[in-house]
Amino acid sequence: MAETPKRRVVLAMDGSEYADYAFNWYVENFKMDGDYLTVVHSFEAKSISHAALGSDVKALGNVLEEEAKENKVILDLLRTKLASAGVTGEVKPLVGKPGETVVHEAHEQNADVILCGSRGHGKLRRTFMGSVSDYIVHHSHVPVVVCRHKNHHHGHGHHH
Repeated sequence: MAETPKRRVVLAMDGSEYADYAFNWYVENFKMDGDYLTVVHSFEAKSISHAALGSDVKALGNVLEEEAKENKVILDLLRTKLASAGVTGEVKPLVGKPGETVVHEAHEQNADVILCGSRGHGKLRRTFMGSVSDYIVHHSHVPVVVCRHKNHHHGHGHHH
């Protein structure tokens, strides 16, 4: 990286379709020549809180291993995405609370802007991306763009 990037953009990713949406939105609407995009894929070792701690260490180890495998798959996928979209940047796996890791990373590298999706994660964590974007908006010192999913609000319009 000889030249300094014109803009440093940090994208919050959680591996959900909404994060995909944020990435695609970036590529279609926001990307400029000279951007350096850091995709922060944050994962909490969330299995730990789900397993009753100490009950079965071996099972817990397996669960964490599974999760690491899943994360590797997601990371490879994201790296492929970046390459195929012709985006200059990197994918950073960071362990911690998603909002905090993203804000921290953005401040670390003096980012110009943070992008995040507004909703995501099915299963138990319905409000996952919602609370993350709230957190980022409140704590970031740099501008934050929250990508809203157009056709998801009222269930009108078809998907894809």
